[in-house]
Amino acid sequence: MKKLSFKDDIKCLFSKYATAMSGVKLASESGTKILQLGDYESVKFFYYQIQVAIHGYDYDRKNSKWVVKPEERLPVRGGQQGEFVKEVAHPMPPAGKLPQEAINLYDQWVREGMHP
Repeated sequence: MKKLSFKDDIKCLFSKYATAMSGVKLASESGTKILQLGDYESVKFFYYQIQVAIHGYDYDRKNSKWVVKPEERLPVRGGQQGEFVKEVAHPMPPAGKLPQEAINLYDQWVREGMHP
């Protein structure tokens, strides 16, 4: 099976949002940088921040419950076993959740090494 690539599989997930998000600055260890959802290097650089944002609707804070299956949740980076991202400052996209299939595809791309 062919590995997922940014060009063929991931870029299209964000194409609808690339223009609206083009001015967003994100913090990095080397300062702030502008996120460019249509640019491989930018998406690769901010892959985890993007993952957190697209998983921002996984937990319904209002009703205190998960709305996705355990295997679709994003583990907290450096967290304990079974600890998943719940609190997200800026879920993406702002108007509501991406289709779960798109989120799963992005997560798989990250697991596979984020090929261009």
